[in-house]
Amino acid sequence: MLSRRTFVTAGLAAAVTSAPLWSAVTAPRARAAAALPLTLKNNSGSGTVYAYISGADTSGWPGFVTADGVFHRLPNPSSPVTPIPDYAIPLGGSGSQVTVTLHDHIIGGRVWFSADKKIQFFVNPGPGLVQPGFTSSDPNWQTNWTFCEFTYNSANLYANISYVDMVALPVSMATTGAAGAQSVSPLPDGALGAIADGLRAQHTTDGAPWDQLVVTDASGKVVRVLAPGHSPTDFGGYWTGYLNAVWDRYRSTPLTINGQGSIGSYTGTVSGDTIVFAGLNTNGVPFTKPSAIDIFGCASGPLYNSGGDARGAIAARLAAALNRSSLLVAGGGNQPDGVPPSQYYQDPTTNHYARLVHQHASIGYAFPYDDVGPTGAQPVDGHLQDPAPTSWTVALGPGAGGGTTPPPGGVSAYSTIQAESYSAQSGTQNEGCSDTGGGTDVGWIAAGDWLKYTGVDFGSSSPRQFVARLASGAAAGVSGAILARLDSTSGPVIAEIDFANNGGWQNWQTVPANIVGAATGVHDVYLTFGGGSADFVNINWFTFTR
Repeated sequence: MLSRRTFVTAGLAAAVTSAPLWSAVTAPRARAAAALPLTLKNNSGSGTVYAYISGADTSGWPGFVTADGVFHRLPNPSSPVTPIPDYAIPLGGSGSQVTVTLHDHIIGGRVWFSADKKIQFFVNPGPGLVQPGFTSSDPNWQTNWTFCEFTYNSANLYANISYVDMVALPVSMATTGAAGAQSVSPLPDGALGAIADGLRAQHTTDGAPWDQLVVTDASGKVVRVLAPGHSPTDFGGYWTGYLNAVWDRYRSTPLTINGQGSIGSYTGTVSGDTIVFAGLNTNGVPFTKPSAIDIFGCASGPLYNSGGDARGAIAARLAAALNRSSLLVAGGGNQPDGVPPSQYYQDPTTNHYARLVHQHASIGYAFPYDDVGPTGAQPVDGHLQDPAPTSWTVALGPGAGGGTTPPPGGVSAYSTIQAESYSAQSGTQNEGCSDTGGGTDVGWIAAGDWLKYTGVDFGSSSPRQFVARLASGAAAGVSGAILARLDSTSGPVIAEIDFANNGGWQNWQTVPANIVGAATGVHDVYLTFGGGSADFVNINWFTFTR
C-alpha cells in the first residue's frame, strides 16, 4: 500500500512552488488527452459561489485556469505576498453550473470554492502561490472556502477529497471515462457542526485546545474545523503521558512495524530514549519521542519521512499508530496488521480530530498517513482515478454524481432503494445498467467494500425479508457475502446473501434472505461485503419486505 501525503500550507508566509508530495500514476489502459470538460456545480443552497482552478503546468510553473480553459502563469514578483489578478469563476445560483475545458495538463492542482465572498490569493517570489492560510491574520480567515485536489497528466486524472488540513464546506465529485462512472460523496449534512461540537466537548473533558480548532465567521457560524497540525494554540505536552507509557512498554516488549510492499518488517525495542529497529538505517534521524506537532503533522522530528525508503515507510506507520493511539491495545506490538480499525482512538489521549472526522465522514484522510492500515484493508481516502477521463464534475455540496443524501426523515425501508443512492461508499464504482428500467448499478464489489444508506425507516414493526437485485460474472470459485447491517460497518447483521457467478455481470436476479433479529425505527443501513479479494457481485437495488 502506498502512503500518500497531502500537500499543506501554513499561511501567508508559505508558498507552493512544486507539485504535491505525492502524485498518483498507474499503468494506463488508455492515455489521458489534454482536453477534459470540468463541470463546476453550485449545489450548496448559496446564491453567491465562486470557483477557482489552480495548479502548475508541466514545467512546474504555478498558475490558474480561467473559465475559457486558458492556463495563466503567475508572475514572479520581487516582493513577498503580492496580490494576483482575480481568477474567480462565478457560478450562478444554487443548481447552476459552468463547464471549463482543461486544455493543458495540470499537476498539484486544486479546485476551490468560496461562498458569499471571494478568496484572496497572493504570490511569493519563486514564484509560489500563497494559498489561504490557517491563522486569524490571514485575509481569508472568515471566508467560507473549501477545495479538492487533483493531478491531470498524460497518465491519468487523479482527484481526491482530503480532511488532512481541515473540514469545511462539502465537495462531491464524479467522473466518466475508461474506468467507467465513478463518484465520491461529500461530507454528510450536519457533519461539520457535529465535529465542531465534539471538539468543544473534548476540550471540556481534557482541557486540551481542541475548541481552538473551530473557526467561525463574524456571525458565529462554523466555517471550518482545522486539523490539530494547524492549531492556533500549542498542544504542548498533550502526548507526554501516552508517549511515556509507549516507551516503557517497548523497553522489554518488541515492536514490529511492517513497512508493507517491498519494504518488509522491522523489529525494535527502546534503548535509552530511542526506539532502535534492527537493520534499519535511520539516516541520522533517530526514533526518539516526538512532539505534539510531530505527531499531528507526521513530517517533522523523529517522524520525518525521508521518502520512499524503509525509514520513510516505518516513520509513516509509526505516525499512524500514534495518531490512532493503537500502540498500547491488544496487538499493538504488530503495526499496522495487529490492530483492527475498531481499536483505533480508544485511548483518552488520541487525535480526537481524526476520531470525529471518521465518526461523521466515511471517507477522506484525517491526517497525512491515514491510508496506512492492515494489509489488504480498504484505504479511507475519497478519490477518483481514470487513465482516460471523458468528463469530470466537481460540486459544492451534494449531487456531483453517485451518492445522494436522502431527504429529512429518511427513506422507507419498504421502497425500492437504488444501490447508487448511497450516502457514502468504499471500494465500489457505479456503471450503466442493462436491467429492466436501465439506469445505474454499483459494481466492482469485493470483500472489505461497503455502501451506506442514511436514515432508512423501518417503522414500528420489523421486516421479514431483505431482497436484493444482483448479478455476477465472477471467475469460477469466486464468491462472497452481502451483509445488511445497522448503523455501522461493524453493526449487527440483520440479513446475509451468499452469491457467486450467475451467468454474467448484467444477468440480473432477485434474491431474498430472511431477517435475523429485528429492525425497527430509523437506522443507517450498511451493505458490507465479505469473501475473497476479487470482485464478486453487482447490485442494482434492494428493499425490505414484511
